[in-house]
Amino acid sequence: MCGIAGIAFLERKNTPIRESVFSMSRTIAHRGPDDEGFALFSENEISALGSSHTQEQVFKAGFRYSPHEKIESFSDTSCFVALAHRRLSILDLSPGGHQPMCNKEKNNWITFNGEIYNYIEIRKELQQTGVVFETASDTEVILAAYTAWGTDCVKKFNGMWSFVIYDRQKNCLFASRDRFGVKPFYYYFKNGIFCFASEQKAIRQLPFVETGINKKAVYDFFAYSEEEYEEAGFFENIFELFPSTNLVLDLNSKELTKELYYSLGINNDFVDFSESKYKQYIAQTRELFMDSIRLRLRSDVSVGCCLSGGIDSSAIAGAMNILQSKEGIHLFTAMFPNEDIDESKWAKLVADSTRSKWHTITPSGDQLFNELQDLVYCQDIPLWSTSTYAQFKVMQLVKQNGIKVVLDGQGGDELFAGYTPYFSYYWNEIAANKGGRMALQELKKKGKLSNEALYWIKENVKKKESGLLSGLKGLKKQQASYLSKNFAGQFGKRSGRNKAETLNEILAQEFVNTRLKLYLKCEDRCGMWHSVESRTPFADDLPMIENTFAIESAYKLHNGVSKSLLREATKDLLPKPIYERKDKMGYVTPNNKWLSDHKNTIKELLHKDLGEYVDLKKLHTAIDGLSGSKPEQTIVFKALTFSVWKEKFNL
Repeated sequence: MCGIAGIAFLERKNTPIRESVFSMSRTIAHRGPDDEGFALFSENEISALGSSHTQEQVFKAGFRYSPHEKIESFSDTSCFVALAHRRLSILDLSPGGHQPMCNKEKNNWITFNGEIYNYIEIRKELQQTGVVFETASDTEVILAAYTAWGTDCVKKFNGMWSFVIYDRQKNCLFASRDRFGVKPFYYYFKNGIFCFASEQKAIRQLPFVETGINKKAVYDFFAYSEEEYEEAGFFENIFELFPSTNLVLDLNSKELTKELYYSLGINNDFVDFSESKYKQYIAQTRELFMDSIRLRLRSDVSVGCCLSGGIDSSAIAGAMNILQSKEGIHLFTAMFPNEDIDESKWAKLVADSTRSKWHTITPSGDQLFNELQDLVYCQDIPLWSTSTYAQFKVMQLVKQNGIKVVLDGQGGDELFAGYTPYFSYYWNEIAANKGGRMALQELKKKGKLSNEALYWIKENVKKKESGLLSGLKGLKKQQASYLSKNFAGQFGKRSGRNKAETLNEILAQEFVNTRLKLYLKCEDRCGMWHSVESRTPFADDLPMIENTFAIESAYKLHNGVSKSLLREATKDLLPKPIYERKDKMGYVTPNNKWLSDHKNTIKELLHKDLGEYVDLKKLHTAIDGLSGSKPEQTIVFKALTFSVWKEKFNL
């Protein structure tokens, strides 16, 4: 896990590239405090450089890519391509893992962020063709795979990644991002300048980058609570390379092309439930789940686990307890004593059953407002929920206990159908294929009727829209009402993004470039701000993901129980009360209490230009009306963090 950055001047510029790439690297130093490296290229020269942040043993290592001098004293102004790397040492802790790394011919140079979990298997495959490796790193495996298979090499990878390879023979930059967006990648391409980085802030601070506020993204944020659902994000002219996408920049023709190298397939067949088939799917899920954890325990440093007390993180902790031969694993939990939302009692069950070293932290509203600037800056964009702060503090706790790597359950809800609203889609499937009477029978298996179920009965039986969609439309209408008329008037109404009709369709929609990607973005930034690598098996293990989306809906929500497959597949890993849980709340915080206790502070932090975007009168009424007992009012926190974001980035 690391931070990457780089620049290519397609036209010769007066601005020295050295200062610019050095500044980018230092801006994301938190992503890799263990090492810093650079590779600068002119027409005929390659300069491998270190810095004052590079260990002396790296300079002395003698690899072809080992730095020969420090970038602070480098004076060549003819370079037109520069790569930078910040290293968080996880695999191959030796100087051999230094980056940017090159192949033997020094034709291909890479700066890489992430982990290729099946790198050992790929290395063996390449060795059978005669490839000789000099290090134990997955970075060298990527370089060799690119030499062997070209840009198709990424189709072999199981893991999380974003990387750029400078191919000197083809005079092009090849960039790639993992299938579902665990690792970030942003770029800028204008006026003959291409630059990229793991975080927008590294690009944003360059003096020659022309950027500002992308008001369309701001509108989507306030009206729909959507962030980075489009390639154009909050910063104008800074784009996100979407997951499952390769990018090639030809430095000769100056042409940039993108190619989708992977598409997630789903099974939309409606079938009647079969007990024998169910047992088969449970066995498959169990095997693939354990394999996913086994692969993600590959590390040369200790691996811990974030634990909320729900099925996902508890199953991971249980699997780690079986697979790790080391003494007790480290578990990390955010708790909120004396709050209804506190789930620490569930987490304690897991900690006790696994005899783990359990670490807890209790975030507070005062702490949130003291660290709000850092929280927003680390995320690069405004936030719509205080839950991100709880995650931020858990990662801080991880670092304080000397752990560099944690496994987390992000993606389990979207993969195995964990959210209550998913039931509406399954009931729709039954109604469409078996009739409303059968759908009602299935609905009754859930027991106590949820709001979604009541809506479904009222609307779907009448052949109208499902209650879930009606509820979402009502929420969007409420949020949009807080926008200033002039601002809202700049953007026409759009058709809803939600076109899903079946359970697997809504799961895939939220898995690809929408909800899950946003959660993964928060996961990455919170972890890397504290120099912690977060591994998410449910969000990037390809065999498990593809197998799960090939399973019909009838086996995912069975007998009114969510995550049916995962529950049964990991039953022996879970304390019985957690296996039987049906009340998991998600990753929640005392949002309303925190905000209502700091009303005056919120008003003081509102940006002077906020009135361009939000109806200030309505916003102040909402702030004054904040109460710990009322439903969450997301507009206040969204307006607050948007204001802080504008101030922090001087926009």
